[in-house]
Amino acid sequence: MLKKLFLAAVFSVCPAVLLAADDHSDDSLYARMGGATVVARVVDQFLELSTTDPRTRRSFKKVNMKRLREKLNEKFCALAQGPCEYTGDNMKDVHAGLDITEAEFNAGVEHLRTVLDGNGVDQREKNELLKLLAPIKRDTVTK
Repeated sequence: MLKKLFLAAVFSVCPAVLLAADDHSDDSLYARMGGATVVARVVDQFLELSTTDPRTRRSFKKVNMKRLREKLNEKFCALAQGPCEYTGDNMKDVHAGLDITEAEFNAGVEHLRTVLDGNGVDQREKNELLKLLAPIKRDTVTK
């Protein structure tokens, strides 16, 4: 109650604070996962596993890893209601010609689960993120 009164007083004095607060809610999946630090670490570790595992590394051979890292950070952040906008291409175009199999996709999901667990992301948040990412499968698996 005291927090609400304080916030109401702050917002009445400075409307810009209200706008900034609306950009990123503390109860967002992004915040609950740990924010930018955890998302960046998850992306880095996911890419490390995926580019070194014999089951998945083939599909990363001709990929611009710097750009991929940047776009994955944006994608995860935006999907999780973080303060980011995904500026990359659509998933169908991004994965066209990579001939990703269902086995490769499933191994990638396994990598993501592993790094989410390793970074202390709780089961609820992990499931929410995976649910948000699941529709990407239809645009990714082409073989």
